[in-house]
Amino acid sequence: MIAFFRRTLASKLALGLLGLIMLAFIITGVFTHEMPGGSTRSGPTGGDLATIGDETITANDMEQRIRSQYAQAVQQQPGLDMATFVAQGGFAAVVDQVIGGAALDHFAQSLGLAASKRQIDGQIAAIPAFHGVDGKFDQKAYLAVLAQQRLTDAAVRSDIRSDLVRKMLYLPVTGAMTLPDGLVRPYANLMVEQRFGSIGFVPIALTGGGAAPTDAELQAFYKAHIAAYTTPERRALRYAPIGRDQVAAAATPSETDIRKAYDSATDKYAARETRDLSQVVLDSQAKAQAFKAAVAGGKSFADAAKAAGFSAADIAIGTKSQTQFAQQTSAGVAAAAFALAQGAVSDPVKSDFGWHVVKVNGITRIPATTFEAARPQIAADLTKQKQDQALSDLVGKVQDALDGGQGFADIVKTNNLAVTETPAVTPTGIAPDQPAFKPAPELQPLLAAGFKASPDEAPTVETIQQGERYALLSVAKVIPAAPIAFAQVKDRVTADFGASRANDRAKAIATAIQKKIEAGTPVADAFKAAPVKLPEVHQTNGRRMELAQMQGRVPAPLAALFRAPVGGTRLVAAENGSGWYIVHVDKVEAADDKTVAPAIAASRRDLVESATGEYLEQLAGAAKIAVGTHRNEATIAQLRARLLGATPVAQ
Repeated sequence: MIAFFRRTLASKLALGLLGLIMLAFIITGVFTHEMPGGSTRSGPTGGDLATIGDETITANDMEQRIRSQYAQAVQQQPGLDMATFVAQGGFAAVVDQVIGGAALDHFAQSLGLAASKRQIDGQIAAIPAFHGVDGKFDQKAYLAVLAQQRLTDAAVRSDIRSDLVRKMLYLPVTGAMTLPDGLVRPYANLMVEQRFGSIGFVPIALTGGGAAPTDAELQAFYKAHIAAYTTPERRALRYAPIGRDQVAAAATPSETDIRKAYDSATDKYAARETRDLSQVVLDSQAKAQAFKAAVAGGKSFADAAKAAGFSAADIAIGTKSQTQFAQQTSAGVAAAAFALAQGAVSDPVKSDFGWHVVKVNGITRIPATTFEAARPQIAADLTKQKQDQALSDLVGKVQDALDGGQGFADIVKTNNLAVTETPAVTPTGIAPDQPAFKPAPELQPLLAAGFKASPDEAPTVETIQQGERYALLSVAKVIPAAPIAFAQVKDRVTADFGASRANDRAKAIATAIQKKIEAGTPVADAFKAAPVKLPEVHQTNGRRMELAQMQGRVPAPLAALFRAPVGGTRLVAAENGSGWYIVHVDKVEAADDKTVAPAIAASRRDLVESATGEYLEQLAGAAKIAVGTHRNEATIAQLRARLLGATPVAQ
């Protein structure tokens, strides 16, 4: 949880789907504080989703957590719907994370591992999201963030305590891990071997249209793919912006304020002088006098310093005011330096650091800034300061009212806030019932919080732009996810059915070609024998290490070239749904020792990282067994179906 706060609170708790599927996220225990409604029953029944030791996780608890993570994932992937979130592993990952994290927590406690209050306080104080403007921990900032994220102090402390004890458990397992060359070398060989292969393509567009589908076929297709024809959950949100426009009138500085600010900043507006200086500091007066004599005799200051053992960096002071230089050396040394003419070198001057000899390389004199010239900038700075404070006070006042139990309408009326209510929108801000609706820019940052909240939950203060704009937010209405009636999407179903059937025909042709190649037919001949004329087969080659340079954007057929064995053939769907690739590995050439050697170190790093993850998976699995973990798969399946809203609607 600590890492979660540090990473995500600064960015409004944005968390992408990739973060959900990492084992490390299981271990950090974002979701493992004690759940409301927990019990000590012996096994999950009814609404109980799992038991870990004496802790029970209910379906409602898990649904809240999954919806929360879905809303945060949408911030990172606009347009992500619940069906895709579930299909990409988001649902399963959160379920596993909650159960696995709780098991590790219970196992650590059974071993007597514990975190002190001082450790927990230290972790909280170190989280930047809880710091005030002075960079130090601020109790008010801490409580405000907790209120915004619907957390309690007890829950946060429980999570941090769990995180600390889990680290005590898993760090000894993963620390200082290394692997011998004998284990790493085969992997390194794979990274640098050269693979040669053939890649052919069967486009869907060449397979023909086929007969028109019957109504029964369309109905069956619609029911089989109901998730694609389901409108996601929609919510109508009410929000009242809180920004500078509400406080601007009362945040104008007076002439007295402006004059006072000018008079108190003499170092900024008075005439001043800076000097570009060089110096040497020697440990005796005799050495300093000898240095001065060398410069007076014709040596440059730099050459004399070099002869005395100083580098150019050692003698460079840079541009300083007299006050700045005095703080760096002493008042006497600074006075001597600022009494010199440009290009002059001082006599030796003693300080606590030794004997100084200073040269003035250049002098810059800055004239005084008059009050009239400084006034516009001072007024602007004071206006912003006053607005910042007034805005902070207004947000605090609204938050205090919420903490005191006041409702949305009362707070809006008391503080003269303007209210906006959206139509029913999806998590991305689209209003299916009002296609012309264009969400205001300020709505986008509020969507995640709006979809994370329960309909009966109290309003919250949310951030639109940190330090500039906030909003009082509440959920006005929730419309559950529901399938669209067949009649409304029949044209779309017809088009999708046709595309699916064309894809099936293309896959059948590609499968037949694959079987011929596997039976010994040359790749080019197998393609020529296809029932439709296909594009030419392409020859390709490469090394695995080249795939790493693509940073995860490896084309599917190229990836298949490195998964198949020598002489193997793989069928791969085109990523854009345009057809099917047939990939055949012709031959593999092993690399020599000279080529393998540099790959061993890189391979060791990769394997250590993978081994660490596997060790942690094994640890989490062992913890589940040790503390006694039971999953109610039927309840999990019911929750998954409820989130998808997968119930067909009659025509």
